[in-house]
Formats: sequence, C-alpha cells, structure tokens
Amino acid sequence: MAAEQDLTLDDENGNTPPEGSGGKKKKLIILIIGALLLVAVAIGATWFLLSGNTDANTDEAVEAEPVLLPIQYVILKPEFVVSFQVGTRQRFLQVSLEVMTRAPHVKTVLEMHDPMIRNDIIRIMTQQPFDALRTAEGRVALQQALTAHLDQVVAREHGEGGVEAVLFTNFVMQ
Repeated sequence: MAAEQDLTLDDENGNTPPEGSGGKKKKLIILIIGALLLVAVAIGATWFLLSGNTDANTDEAVEAEPVLLPIQYVILKPEFVVSFQVGTRQRFLQVSLEVMTRAPHVKTVLEMHDPMIRNDIIRIMTQQPFDALRTAEGRVALQQALTAHLDQVVAREHGEGGVEAVLFTNFVMQ
C-alpha cells in the first residue's frame, strides 16, 4: 500500500485526492479518445490520398490498353479462279477468301472498291509459282501478301488499315 500512495499525485494544496475521484479517469479517457481520433484522421487522410492516386493509375492503364472490338469476317464473293500455264498443261486454282478484321470501316471499303480489290487479288495470285502454292509455305506466303496488300488498300482509301488476316476457306488446285 505504501507504494501505491507514493504514486498518487497531490493537488495544489498538497492534499491527496480521495481514491474514488474521477478526475484522473476523465483525463485519461479524453487523452485516449483524442489519440484514437488522431489515428482515425491520419488513416482516413492516407486512404483518401492513396485511393486518388490509384484511380489515376487505373485510368492511365485503361487508356493504355486498346479496346478490342469483336472480330468480323468479310466474305469476298464469288470465289476466285485463276489459271496457270505449267509446261504444256493448263492448271487452275480456285480460292474462297474471307478477310478478318476488328475495324468496322474495313467492310465498307472492301465493298466499295470490290472491282479493284478483286483485280489486285487475281494479279497477286497469278504472280505466284504454281508449284510453290502446292506447299504450306507457299500458301502462307500468299496469305501474307494478300493481307499486306488489302491492308494497304484499306489504309489508302480510308486513312487507316485494319485488315488482320486473309483466310482461305476453300483452296482447290487442279
């Protein structure tokens, strides 16, 4: 008990307050509530500032990622028939083509310039060696050449390309 009495504080007159006084407890509660309030304000301010930066970073990330539109396939009808002179024999190639794109303007450009595009496709196919078209590498080279040319035509006529691939849906050689 003597140790406890040494720890008690005297008031201004030198009197020891009674044990049941609530003055110390009120001050302690006010100090604890004040400290908790300061911690809550600090946490709230930190969260507010960091969430604002996260939104800015998220917006930048969204702007950096392009929005992909669904794939569209433009069927070039009717199929293309090309003849080749191989030695003394006449050979034929019949190809059905579809153009894969995500850009809506590609279909409009392909339909509007159909005669020119069909002429260019036939010209490109006849420039290929017939024996090369028999191999997978030759067909892939033809696909790449057609894709590059059609993308160039669309870019020239519309201002931007958009042809992703030219697909063979039918490829018959005789």
